[in-house]
Amino acid sequence: MQDNIFKSTMTNGLIMGVLFFVNFLLSGSKILPLVFLSYLMMALIIVLMHRMAKRYRDVDCGGTIKYWKVFNYVVLTFLFAAIIASVFKIIYLQYINTEYLPALFEESMRQMEQNHAIFEKLNLPIDEDYISAVEKTMRPVTYSLQTIWVNVFLGIILGLILGGMLKKEKSIFEDDSLSEHQNQ
Repeated sequence: MQDNIFKSTMTNGLIMGVLFFVNFLLSGSKILPLVFLSYLMMALIIVLMHRMAKRYRDVDCGGTIKYWKVFNYVVLTFLFAAIIASVFKIIYLQYINTEYLPALFEESMRQMEQNHAIFEKLNLPIDEDYISAVEKTMRPVTYSLQTIWVNVFLGIILGLILGGMLKKEKSIFEDDSLSEHQNQ
């Protein structure tokens, strides 16, 4: 049976993408309860991904799934979610909150000045080229596209964990004809 991994990951990726974007909005807030709520949102994302992957195993895969199929499912869902969230971030940063990235750049510069000794110890010069490189990453499209890789990396970590938790091999006592009949 050909399963619908792409349809499922795209549908669930849309849901997760919206959650990723809402989490971005909450975590960027200067209001402490909203920042705390972003941590709860991260927990919700993890729990929801577990439920989505379990549902995929039980409904789309007939109750059995291999470790790497769970892993692929989670990573693909996070990839689609990251792309969707990235589009929302580009729109938000370019048209709605245009002061977000300049403020983030200023905060980065302030942190670099405060930690100047650490940069010197690591032999990392804070010169004009370095500042220019940091400034280039603070453009809406560049910043948003970079977050895709962060989200995919987090999906890889979660996929490795959920793969172990949700894998379910076919029992030696299970009849192949019975499972094929259920899948039709």
